Amino acid sequence: MISKPLEKLLKANKIKFEVVEHRKVYTAFDSAETQDVKLTEVAKAVLLKGKKKLYLAVLPAGNNCDFKALSKLTVDKVSMAKEKDIVTKLRSKIGLIPPFGSLFALPMFIDKKLLKNKKINLPAGSYTESVIMNVKDYLKLENPTPGNFAIKKT
Repeated sequence: MISKPLEKLLKANKIKFEVVEHRKVYTAFDSAETQDVKLTEVAKAVLLKGKKKLYLAVLPAGNNCDFKALSKLTVDKVSMAKEKDIVTKLRSKIGLIPPFGSLFALPMFIDKKLLKNKKINLPAGSYTESVIMNVKDYLKLENPTPGNFAIKKT
C-alpha cells in the first residue's frame, strides 16, 4: 500500500496517478532496474539539513546531490540529513521518503533533469510500490524550486 497521507493528498488534489507494484527495493536505483525504467525517469528524495531548517531535494535515481549547488538554491549551508532526522522529523525510514514536501511542510527543490520527462516515477512510502504521474501534475501539486544539483555518481 502507498502511504495513506500520500494517497489522501493525491486524491484531494484530483491528481491522476498509477500505483506500480514491484519487488522489494531499498534504493531508487534498484527501483528503476526492477521496473525496467530509465534512471532519469525515477526520482529519489533526499532530506537535507540546513542551519535551522530541513529541505527536500528530488533528483534522478542515478545521481547524487551537489551540496554546494543546493546551498546556493536554499541560501543555507546544507548537507545530508542523518537517519535520526528522517525517523523523527518525517516519521519515515531511509529509502521510504516520498518526495512530497507538502506532506511534511518542507521547502522542496527538483533537479531540472527530471523536468525533461512527461511522467515521473516516485517512491510512494513503500519498499514495494511506486507512484507514476505526469510531471506537470507533480509540479502543480508540490511547486518545487527547480535547479541544477544532480551529479553523476562516481
